[in-house]
Amino acid sequence: MKKLFVMISMMLGLGAAASAQSLITNEAVTREKRMVTVTFDVDSKAGRLSSKKKEVIVPYLYNGTDTVWLDAMEVYGNSRYMREKQINHINGDRNWELSGRQVMKGDKYTYCDTTEMARWMAPATLGLRRYIVGCADCSEPSDERVGEEMLLTIPPYVVADATRYWDFGQDELEIIFKVSKIEIDSTVFDNEVTFGKILTAVDKIHSNSNYKIEKIQVSGYASPEGRPGFNTWLGENRAMALIDYIIEHRPDYGLTRETFEIVNGEENWGGLRKVLVASDMDRKEEVIAIIDDADLKGEAKKLKIKNMDGGRTWQKMLEEIYPHLRSARYLSVYYDSTNDNAVETINQANALINEGRFAEAYELAITVKSDMRAYNTIGVALMGQGRFEEALPWFKKAIDSNCPSAQQNIDAINAEYGYDR
Repeated sequence: MKKLFVMISMMLGLGAAASAQSLITNEAVTREKRMVTVTFDVDSKAGRLSSKKKEVIVPYLYNGTDTVWLDAMEVYGNSRYMREKQINHINGDRNWELSGRQVMKGDKYTYCDTTEMARWMAPATLGLRRYIVGCADCSEPSDERVGEEMLLTIPPYVVADATRYWDFGQDELEIIFKVSKIEIDSTVFDNEVTFGKILTAVDKIHSNSNYKIEKIQVSGYASPEGRPGFNTWLGENRAMALIDYIIEHRPDYGLTRETFEIVNGEENWGGLRKVLVASDMDRKEEVIAIIDDADLKGEAKKLKIKNMDGGRTWQKMLEEIYPHLRSARYLSVYYDSTNDNAVETINQANALINEGRFAEAYELAITVKSDMRAYNTIGVALMGQGRFEEALPWFKKAIDSNCPSAQQNIDAINAEYGYDR
């Protein structure tokens, strides 16, 4: 049901002007990729428009102070049409006739116009500005809000409760393995340096009397060059090799295999994509497109890459890129603590988000913006307010801090609104 609101003072003659207005029905706002389309039906016979007058209907989309005006349409009384035709004839336009969005009183017309999607349009509302031309006592323009529903919806988002874990920055602490091997070799790929960093990290937790280690997450990967089943076995056992190494080199800490959690043991397609993006390899964009193709399974991806340029790209990847994907990766140490208040703040913000109270969630989460666990929550709180451009940098920071949910949120924005990364 249409809801009328007046943006200016009422003036004498408003009632007469309103009765002259055409009937507007079937208002709709739809979106396809980057374009927003506004449609509605106009029955000009329903209004009591004088023959000497013209009705102007101007649709617009608005959200707060942001507004985009669409093309106007005009409904002509018969005398008004003859007068404008005469004026145009005198001014040299002997062929002037109604065109485009101009119709005669009594006609029915389906309005349709498009505009490019803007970020502020989530959400936005359709309005109509209507006024009568051709009389001394016509009212000022009146504005009409069409419908109660928002133009666009918030895309689906992913937010998870924060937990207590040690922040080691963006150092992924990878241990690299030789082809098809699960044995650790400290003499290759700077593994010895990485081992030192991992053990130092565990030492920091253990030496702090306020902390108690709950679990240590480790992931193991195989480069996507062999059979899937064998690669999964490789990934899991490489993670286990790192776990055994940590237990062996810190025997006094009381660590057991139950202290650890393997979070991934698959082919390292994500790592391959990351290395390719940062590389200067020829035809890397084609390889990345194959990796990103959701319709291709792992073996189909491999076959398609192998078939490129006679196998030269595949061979180059085997020699220069895949060695860095045969890894066991130390992710994070989760701990119990009495002085980590950021967790409670982030989780309270997440609860507000799940209630749809995005502005309140943002104000709460931003108070702990220096904690990387808050990055995704801040992004979702902004996303829920339609502030996508502000949300994207927070999601990028969350991705860099090893938060996979952030990438899902970026993908949701791109899928819903068609924005480029």
